[in-house]
Amino acid sequence: MQAGELTIANLAIGHIEPSSLTGKIGNLMARVFGCRHTELSRPFSRGGRTYRSCVNCGAQRQFNLGNWQMQGNFYYGKPSLSSYSLSN
Repeated sequence: MQAGELTIANLAIGHIEPSSLTGKIGNLMARVFGCRHTELSRPFSRGGRTYRSCVNCGAQRQFNLGNWQMQGNFYYGKPSLSSYSLSN
């Protein structure tokens, strides 16, 4: 090593990735204020109804295929035994 030259072996010590920091802040905000449902799935049809789901929390919202718009409020579907196959 020459005079005035400094080598740092590990730059990751004490370094926080910006993407992980924003993810942690987003998770904290969702816990405090609830999910904002910004990322939604494509429309699904099942059991005679069409809906879209929030990718983050799983909330569902009715979807009208006729005018291609969501309707009503978000709701959380309750799991039912009819959606699972019970094979022994």
